Amino acid sequence: MPSTKTRVAIIGAGVSGLVVARHVSSKPENYSLTVFEQTGQVGGTWVYTDETEVDRHGLPVHSSMYKYLRTNLPKEIMQIPDFPFADQDGPSFVHHSVIRKYLLDYAKHFNLYPHIKLNTVVKRVTPETLSAGQVTWMVTSLDLETKVETTKAFDAVILCNGRYTVGNVPRINGIESFPGNCIHSHQYRTPNQYAGKKVCILGASWSGIDIAMEVSNYAEKIYLSHNLSHPLTAKMSNCVQQKPGIKEIKGNTFIFQDNSTAEVDEFIYCTGYRFSFPFMSDKVQIRIFDYHIEPIYKHLIHMNMPNLFVMGLPNMVIPFPLFHLQAQYIVAILDGRVKLPTQQEMREECEMEKKALLDMGIPKKEITKMNERQWLYYEELANAAGTSTLPPVVRKIYEHSNIMREQDFTTYKNLQYRIVDKENFTYSYCKLC
Repeated sequence: MPSTKTRVAIIGAGVSGLVVARHVSSKPENYSLTVFEQTGQVGGTWVYTDETEVDRHGLPVHSSMYKYLRTNLPKEIMQIPDFPFADQDGPSFVHHSVIRKYLLDYAKHFNLYPHIKLNTVVKRVTPETLSAGQVTWMVTSLDLETKVETTKAFDAVILCNGRYTVGNVPRINGIESFPGNCIHSHQYRTPNQYAGKKVCILGASWSGIDIAMEVSNYAEKIYLSHNLSHPLTAKMSNCVQQKPGIKEIKGNTFIFQDNSTAEVDEFIYCTGYRFSFPFMSDKVQIRIFDYHIEPIYKHLIHMNMPNLFVMGLPNMVIPFPLFHLQAQYIVAILDGRVKLPTQQEMREECEMEKKALLDMGIPKKEITKMNERQWLYYEELANAAGTSTLPPVVRKIYEHSNIMREQDFTTYKNLQYRIVDKENFTYSYCKLC
């Protein structure tokens, strides 16, 4: 007899893939689950490798993790709500290896490995419309060890292939004349190679600032170039000098938008990443505008094919708890507990939301940057899925740590946070951090 279980495919076993796998697999009577992971390990971008271009299978290296990275958010709010960190007494801003172990423990605790196909790359995802109008998904994958290609049908597909793999590299006049080393932050691994060098870093978001602070311990001079509307006011290392965006490059001479110049030895693009779904059939018609994707409802659901989900689109959020709530919302949809609006209603709602944000002065490419909007989004997902939203203390720690970061980039990771209860927290300076 054919199975009556809903067949679910998850593409990617990084954090979002593991979290949604945990919630789907918690109902084995309802779902059969397959997680496709092209590398030999779970953890996605949290798996460090010295490789920067291609892996042992000749595929582009997935992870952008650099050797000495510590988290930009305290672990007390990063943790997945139903799986706290084992060590609640250590530093708040932890080394990436701590997160990696945490994810391994998470996968083991929820017995996710039986569902995961490691070293298996998804080649094609194609929708097929059945006679009754339902869309089923044909997923073609390649076992990288045996070279055997397989195609299987699924009732729902959840994309969890991450957003930190394909670097966004803007075109700069004269870049071809620059004789120095030039990389994207995706290829950055260690700071010591910049010892005694004059380095230009383009971009002053999370990775740009983080890498600038790290490299400043070695470099002679860092020019932190950005197009922010105002200079950063946080304390930085003495060798870091802010510059506006780059106008032109002539050999080693960088000319900035204010016509000032600097002699540069090394150049790092910290200019973000592009969404990429190379395996997706053209029939799906995912449209990517800079960092905005359409037609996606609730930053999660393909409007025309509502059994296709894209995890982790929102930016400027607390990612692990976000995945936790998105996963439960997806399961509630698959269970039938959440009834989606019609396609027309979803489109109208999204257009209204987009217009309201544009009217507020938020450009289309920044719609996924939630910041203050994230708290309402979490609440909407939680209420719809019938689960708990994040306690107020999470927001309080998030906002406090951001304030401390904006005051001093060099020391904010030395703060140690402790949650007292759902409303309150304490913090102190951690001498060993």
